[in-house]
Amino acid sequence: MLGDLHGMAHALERLLDLAGFDRACDLVWSLGDLIDRGPYSQRCLELLDEPWFRAIRGNHEQLLLDAADDRDAWLQWTVNGGDWSLGYAWDDPALRARLAALPWACELTTQVGRIGLVHADVDRTCDWPQLLAALAADRGLTRQTALWSRSSANQAMRGLPGRQVPGVDLVLVGHTIMTRSFQWGNLWFMDSGAVVTDDPSAALSMLEVHPTLKLWSLPTAHDPITSQWWSGQMDRVAAAQARRSSGSGARAPGSVPGDQEGDQARPP
Repeated sequence: MLGDLHGMAHALERLLDLAGFDRACDLVWSLGDLIDRGPYSQRCLELLDEPWFRAIRGNHEQLLLDAADDRDAWLQWTVNGGDWSLGYAWDDPALRARLAALPWACELTTQVGRIGLVHADVDRTCDWPQLLAALAADRGLTRQTALWSRSSANQAMRGLPGRQVPGVDLVLVGHTIMTRSFQWGNLWFMDSGAVVTDDPSAALSMLEVHPTLKLWSLPTAHDPITSQWWSGQMDRVAAAQARRSSGSGARAPGSVPGDQEGDQARPP
């Protein structure tokens, strides 16, 4: 179970080697946010074609989907890491259909119990089966929480007692960057900020669940490829703004919620 990848395909390759991953018989599940901010978003999207890789939907996949039909949403996505998409056919209908098919959440039955996967958080009004039902029924607030909420992460940051989501043994979430991957109640935070290479704690984390739980973590601080990519971000965003001003790359006015990824939680 893989934390937020954010274009760090080269780090994933090293992490899989570290864990002794066998592409012929092992399987990786991503918690979403394959794209944006890091240097290899296109390569991360190509992982969806690999038989050993699965993913649920993250808020950054949703930003791409929203951007296809909304001019302001396109700009919002661009300034939140979608600047890699300039010159790439991100609005190709086949790609959009592939991302739109990504599940909002998933449940896996393993030797260590029932494990739920959701990108950001679980609505506090739901147990796990109710969450899955609400997501399937297109309840907007539940989907918003699943993609964007930092409520549980912020409570963990404040040192509050761990949360127990009923109806499942363990829930893995990403979205909010922590200085390390850790368990809080039956929630396990998996985004350890792989793409934030100017932070000494930056790492890509993966939880092995078979035959027992084992956490793998690859430090990514000062990664030269990612650092160089970050250095060109302002130029790419400026190019996106110029494209918007000329009326290309977007279709209609509107808005989407901004990504507050900078509001990072820290474990107690």
